[in-house]
Amino acid sequence: MSTQPPPDGYGYGYGPPPFEQPPRRPKWPWVVGGVIVAALIATVAGLAVVLVRDSNSAGDETVAAASPARTVTVTADSPTASAPPPAATESTTAEPQTLPTDGILKVGVDIAPGEYAVRPTRSYGGYWERLSCLTGDFTCLLANDNVEGDSYVVVLPEDVALRIDGLELVPTGNPAPGTAPPAAGAAPSSPTLDNTDAQGFVGVPQARCNHTNAAVAAGQTTESLVVVCETGVGRLYYKGVRVADGASIEIDDPVASGNGFTATNGAVQYQLSPDALAITEGSTLLGEEPVLQYWIR
Repeated sequence: MSTQPPPDGYGYGYGPPPFEQPPRRPKWPWVVGGVIVAALIATVAGLAVVLVRDSNSAGDETVAAASPARTVTVTADSPTASAPPPAATESTTAEPQTLPTDGILKVGVDIAPGEYAVRPTRSYGGYWERLSCLTGDFTCLLANDNVEGDSYVVVLPEDVALRIDGLELVPTGNPAPGTAPPAAGAAPSSPTLDNTDAQGFVGVPQARCNHTNAAVAAGQTTESLVVVCETGVGRLYYKGVRVADGASIEIDDPVASGNGFTATNGAVQYQLSPDALAITEGSTLLGEEPVLQYWIR
């Protein structure tokens, strides 16, 4: 009896048992587990973010409640400013007025009455003059001075203007001196004649001082009205008018003589006294008018 090898080629006996591949374990439990773990991690992370955010918000609110309120001032230079600065900022001390160093300054318009310190702006000095008018007449000049160093000028309320040339003006703060009332028993400072005031005859320009000049004497004769005036620098001038025809005359620099004045116009003299107005030429009496009313300061 022969023995045949088995068909699988192994020798005698039985060959190895047939190979069986072990069964595969399914992979879905790992996938599902990974998804669950990732979901849990995301959930935990989200809760942590929420908790941190809530904690920060609570901390901010606590800090805001504990911190004092701040006041923010918006200045006018800020591009977002829409309101003017606070009233306290606007209430500042005004700087002194800067006055020009040359020109004519009108009193009450360009310059206020009062005392001013003056200083030349040029090496050769400066000049000022107080004016009672702006016509350019000599009689407009009230007072003047050439200034070579530090000095002062007082502008009066009745002045019309102050002309300066090369002078720096700085107000001292001292007011212009007022006019003191006349002492008891003193002579009145204004004419006491009918229809007169401090400048002479009211409504009669030919017998009235120019501009704001004051009268120092006034008289009414049988034919004429006469006034003697004084400028701010002490210069005198004589004015008279004949009532009948309105003929008038004005003479500079009359001279005081006794209780009257003598005004000279060429060879003719006008002598005003409490008694008469005598008009002479040399030794010839041209006319004499009795005085009805007379006043002298």
